[in-house]
Amino acid sequence: MATVVAYYLSEFAPEEDRRNSITVEDVQKYFKQAKFNLPAKPAQLLVDTKGAGYFDSIVRGEYKLNSVGYNLVAHSMPTAKPGK
Repeated sequence: MATVVAYYLSEFAPEEDRRNSITVEDVQKYFKQAKFNLPAKPAQLLVDTKGAGYFDSIVRGEYKLNSVGYNLVAHSMPTAKPGK
């Protein structure tokens, strides 16, 4: 779900909110907005997502979706069907 949030922020967020990085604050804000279950340790979620190969670290606590993470969301995840 962290990759979905990072993808949203880089590709679909309103222009004033769009950016190429994700932080703990983004996890908390956008997980709530999307009605995703909040992780017990949001900072660890980002570290683990980086460890899985989907993020690159920019600076401590800030991560960028890399090409593997981008392709996961853009090309490998199922799409929602209209009305569902």
